Amino acid sequence: MIAWSLIVFHIPANWPAPANISALTTSCLGGHSHPPFLSNNLALHVGDEAKHVEANRQQLINYFNLPTTPIWLEQTHSTICIDTEVDFQRCADASITRDTNKVLAIMTADCLPILLCDKQGLEIAAIHAGWRGLLDGVIEQTLSKMQSLNQNILAWIGPAICGNCFEVGSEVYQLFARKNLILDDIDSLQSATKRYLNLPGIAQKILNNHGVLQTFNANICTFEQSHHFYSYRRQAQTGRMTSLIWFNHTTKGQL
Repeated sequence: MIAWSLIVFHIPANWPAPANISALTTSCLGGHSHPPFLSNNLALHVGDEAKHVEANRQQLINYFNLPTTPIWLEQTHSTICIDTEVDFQRCADASITRDTNKVLAIMTADCLPILLCDKQGLEIAAIHAGWRGLLDGVIEQTLSKMQSLNQNILAWIGPAICGNCFEVGSEVYQLFARKNLILDDIDSLQSATKRYLNLPGIAQKILNNHGVLQTFNANICTFEQSHHFYSYRRQAQTGRMTSLIWFNHTTKGQL
């Protein structure tokens, strides 16, 4: 059962992160946008009115008492991960920081939001991963940029399209098969004409293969939960949820 905040609708990350780490994914509810963006769209690039998006972003900052404006990336389904300590570009699909005053953000509408932190609460990361990013190595690139040892990292995979809903062409399916990333639990759905990929499960497999064994999954499908989440596959003109991770400084905003 989904547990919602009464003021800003969101899903808190269900993982045993250190007490100084806060992480969440917003829903499409509780904001200022108008249809077809429902109300809590946080993306400026989807056709929504900028004043509504800015109001939604400010609401997010205020309610969670964020130490600063989130670092909004220009996501392109790449494998680029920026280290916010030294990189100033924003055209990337992942980011990491050890600066306790920075807030990392990923926007999604079916793709995977993957949030990482180390067990000591000293380093955090946020990854945007669609099928192309998973295949090309955005998770691996992010792990290689982190200072933490992989075995000391926790991972949370937020709301995303599930394996029962993510149908792909045979050519995409074969790309994953060649990398041994097809999961047994989805085999029963395959047929001669339809192929499906379990992106959350594939992400977990990649993380596990690289030594990140403590992985946690929201197990919420954005395609199925039509009243709570945006889904690009369900509706091409739609808003974006945001997944945030940051170092909290006060009790307000801790999840």
